Amino acid sequence: MPTFLEKFFWDVDPEAVDVDKNYFFVLERLLEEGDDAAIRWVMSYYSDGQRLEVVRNSRRLSRKTARLWQNYYGLGEEEVRCLSTSFRKTGNPYWTS
Repeated sequence: MPTFLEKFFWDVDPEAVDVDKNYFFVLERLLEEGDDAAIRWVMSYYSDGQRLEVVRNSRRLSRKTARLWQNYYGLGEEEVRCLSTSFRKTGNPYWTS
């Protein structure tokens, strides 16, 4: 993993992350948290197929991130798992009526 990406993996040992074997985890993290340099690296390092797999199947992408990549790839809402009704987060779970 390039050293400029290590800051996005604050909760794990970046040196232990294999960017090829753990591509799903790395892509989820960088698509969600990455800056411009990280996204440029993602676009040059990983294939469209790998990126599409993550966008379609991730449960961890925010709606905002999922929408961005849905639009980028021209996907239907039903093709993006985290946009389905069962994965939508609604309201604040700490508020009481």
